[in-house]
Amino acid sequence: MKKLSTTLAVFLALFSIQVSFAQQSDFQIKEAFEAKHETLSLAIEDAQSVDTIDSLLLAIDNFQDEYNEHQEMLDYALYPESYESKIADLRSKARTAEHKLLVIENQSEKLSILTDELNQYKSELALLTQRSDSLRIAISNSQESEENLSRLVRNYRQSVEQRDQFIFDMVDSLFITYKQLAPESIDELSKQNETGTLASGDNPLETIELILEENVETLKAEANTLNTEDYLRIYALHHKVEEVWNSIGDDLIAIYGGKNKNKWNAQIENNLKEWKASASLSMWKSLDNYLENKDVDLGAFDSNSSFFKSLDSFVSKARDQSEGEILNNTTYEDYKTFREFWSTKVLNDWNQYLVEAEVLTTNQIATIDNKVDDWEDKSKPLSTTFIILFGIAVLAVIGFIVLLVKQN
Repeated sequence: MKKLSTTLAVFLALFSIQVSFAQQSDFQIKEAFEAKHETLSLAIEDAQSVDTIDSLLLAIDNFQDEYNEHQEMLDYALYPESYESKIADLRSKARTAEHKLLVIENQSEKLSILTDELNQYKSELALLTQRSDSLRIAISNSQESEENLSRLVRNYRQSVEQRDQFIFDMVDSLFITYKQLAPESIDELSKQNETGTLASGDNPLETIELILEENVETLKAEANTLNTEDYLRIYALHHKVEEVWNSIGDDLIAIYGGKNKNKWNAQIENNLKEWKASASLSMWKSLDNYLENKDVDLGAFDSNSSFFKSLDSFVSKARDQSEGEILNNTTYEDYKTFREFWSTKVLNDWNQYLVEAEVLTTNQIATIDNKVDDWEDKSKPLSTTFIILFGIAVLAVIGFIVLLVKQN
């Protein structure tokens, strides 16, 4: 109760004080927006009841109303994120938290709750997919200026990312709910459903099948609007869906498969394989093109193991080559080029998806990172000032020796 009262106190404090935007600069508005967003996000994490989540969902609506008039400025200030994506992030977290709390508070109603949730998920997923498809069609048919086309592409990428994150949350909810069902419950539900599958719209197998088909279609219809990070995220999403399916798929088939258990299983397995093949091909190709454009030649790779071997070999050879070349700037320039890629992309922008998809493990990243640091130490040339001072010192010693010889 103490944590609940604290959460509500934070919520009341956040929205009871109204500050006139007319007296604030754009920077102050952005700072206030991010501070309130963070407060709401923490309140969702601390929520201990469904009632609290309901209150926070209303707070999110008020929060959006409060900042709607500043959407254009916030889109610019929050780039590469956007005003809508920040609001959507709060709602997604609240929905996920609400589902988890519902499962905890209503153990005896797990299955019926999930059915209602699935219907909501399907409706929202359909809206997200429709928006992404509309943007993709608009891009393919666009005769807009380069600036407007870039805006369409940016919105499309954000829409696909939002849909992917929604699916991440949804499969987590599926996993949590069905892992809590006792084996005897699964057997009983399966017996009740022997005469046929559950009603259309109530069957999670249909939702999973929809997710697989839409992601395969997205990759097939792709026309160079997604970047390497997008392909990594899609690859990681497949890994997540496949992992959850391998864990609870048999139970879902047992409960909802009815007379078509074998058909459902074969259909979903085939679509998972097709999605993986397409996502893998697109991701490795995009990653290879990105590195080539950055003048980082790792050689050929097309799998998790070969990618790590290529990285490890590249850094090890470059580090060894740098030894003994303290007066040569070439290897140090090579180091700086690779360090920019390694720090900004691997350690920052891509890290989550690389690890989630097991493209690189945390131990592999740490191994390469240590070698990159070692490469810097071995490739960094002596400074010009040091060389000049060293030259002066050598000349002074020679002069002193000549002077001693002359005196003798």
